Order: sequence, then structure tokens, then C-alpha cells
Amino acid sequence: MQEFEFYSPRTLEEVCQVLADPGGRLIAGGTDVIPQLRGGRLRAARLVDLSRQGDLRFIEVQDGRVYIGALATYAQMIGSSLLQTETPALVQASCVVGSVQTRHRGTLGGNIGNASPAGDTLPPLLVLNAEVTLVSAEGERSLALAELLQGPGQTTIGGHEVIHHVSIERPPPNASSIFVRLGNRRGMAVSVASAALVLCVGDGKVVDEARIALGAVAPTAMRCPRAETLLRGEPLTPALVEEAARTAAAECSPIDDVRGTAGYRRNAVAHLVRRGLNALAARM
Repeated sequence: MQEFEFYSPRTLEEVCQVLADPGGRLIAGGTDVIPQLRGGRLRAARLVDLSRQGDLRFIEVQDGRVYIGALATYAQMIGSSLLQTETPALVQASCVVGSVQTRHRGTLGGNIGNASPAGDTLPPLLVLNAEVTLVSAEGERSLALAELLQGPGQTTIGGHEVIHHVSIERPPPNASSIFVRLGNRRGMAVSVASAALVLCVGDGKVVDEARIALGAVAPTAMRCPRAETLLRGEPLTPALVEEAARTAAAECSPIDDVRGTAGYRRNAVAHLVRRGLNALAARM
């Protein structure tokens, strides 16, 4: 493995000062960065350790939004009664990430910063209209997660910036959410395809709000605006569910790789969206 300088600042201000010099790379749980360094897929002149930044491990609600610190681990999110109530899809996604050890080390900020198209927390965050707040020596800025994700491993995060927290909308009282995925095996499988859905159904089983996001089937996790528009304002019938599933499959742009072909992934998307919508409809 390559040689690098290692810094472990005591304060976030010190982190930002170190990152003001080009060539730094943040490390939190290390579940992505260390394998990339060992495999030669990542080069860094210095590693900047965030483990002392305990103030970034919070999960709380303020002014109608849920705030999750960048260093909140998957295990912490799984055990949060607030997230279990408000954002079950995010909890469900956290439950299938890696191994038990990974879930106790890996962080939400790391999953976002890694920007893998198959990152399991990303579709739930997208359907919850997540915003990401970044800090640096120059100040802070917030942007929608959809604007931050640019491509496989690519984001709009500057080399001098740190993810501070994510904020998400509290879903309406009549909303329900779900995360479903397909992997080649149980355990630590990377998703072949995944889907997160939020559904609000009113009188007469008419869909008041529908949000669908997909993972592992495009250069980034993505929303499905055509399928969402198709559902809104219509009674949730089996025929509509089937049409929405086909529409979502047509909106994605999967590739062939070692985990599956593009055609297989499109079929998987239709299956997952159909399964998710039927499961949410059964709760209404």
C-alpha cells in the first residue's frame, strides 16, 4: 500500500484547515477508503481522520426535518427509534449494508461521499428529498443530494469540504416508505438493483404522493419522475401498479457487468417497483 501522511485533528475547524491544502482525503469508518488504497484505486498524499469528531454522530429532529450527522453509523441508524418511525426505508437499507462489522464502522457520510451507484442508503435519501450540508474553511453550503451525485465515485464535493450532516423531510402522516433490493446472494452482496418508495394514498385509494428512486441501474442513484407522475392523482389499481413498474424500468439506464446484464437489471427494477408498491398498498 502507498505511503501517506496521517492526520487526526481534534476539532472540525482543524479538519478544514488541513483540507485547505490540496491532496487530503477524508477517512471515517474506512470501509471504502482502505480497500481502495490497498487495491491502488485511490491515491492520497494525506489521510485526514474524522474519528474524533463526535459531534457529527447525531440523529435528531428540528423544525419538521430529520438531521443525521455525517458520522452516524449504519448500526446507529438501525437502532434509532426516530428513524424507525420517520424513515423506515433508510433503516431497511442500513440493515443490508455489508456485515455486522461494516455496519458498526461505516458511516452515512462515507456512503454519500463514495457515490457508488449501488450505495444502498442513496435511494431512500433521494425519495426523502435529502439535502447535504458541507463545511470548509470558507464556510458552509447546502445542496440537494441529487445535485451532489455526478457519476460513479464522482460528486460536487470540493476537496476542501467535509460532509457535516444530511437533512430529510419528515414524510406526511399518511405516508409509508419501503426499501427493496436484489443481490446475487444473501450477506455482503452489492446490490444488482434496488428501489426505495414513498407512497401517500388518500380517499378512494387515490395516490396523493408517490416517489420512487433506484440504485445500481444508472451512473448515479436516481429518481423516476415519469413513474411518479403516472401514479399521482390516480386510484392505485393493479393495472396502474404494473404500468408504473414498467415505466420505472424504462427510465433507468443499466449496464452489463459481472453482477448482471442490463436486461436483467431492467426486469429487476420492474419487479422491485411492483413489489414495493404492492407492499405499501397493503398497508393503506
